[in-house]
Amino acid sequence: MARVTGERAPAFTSEELERLMDVVLPQYGQLHGPPDQQVSAHQKKGIWHAIAKDMRTLGAYGRQSTHCQKWWEDLRRWARKTVEVQLGWPPNEEGVPDGP
Repeated sequence: MARVTGERAPAFTSEELERLMDVVLPQYGQLHGPPDQQVSAHQKKGIWHAIAKDMRTLGAYGRQSTHCQKWWEDLRRWARKTVEVQLGWPPNEEGVPDGP
């Protein structure tokens, strides 16, 4: 599917989001883990290019590595906020979570 300059990319489908999680999670340590597990910025870029290549096999829309990386970061942010709300994080003044 050819894109016109300035046209917004379609939202990721649920199938694409599942695939994104399937291909990123095995490489999570290299991308976001402790410093002793992480790789260089250049190697991370290569990982994201490989992820995007894998994602393009799903459909007609060619996902770029930057799209995949942005969606992944958005998913991480959403998950973190959801967990924080469930746990009542950050804690109140007494150091106790305000959760359910």
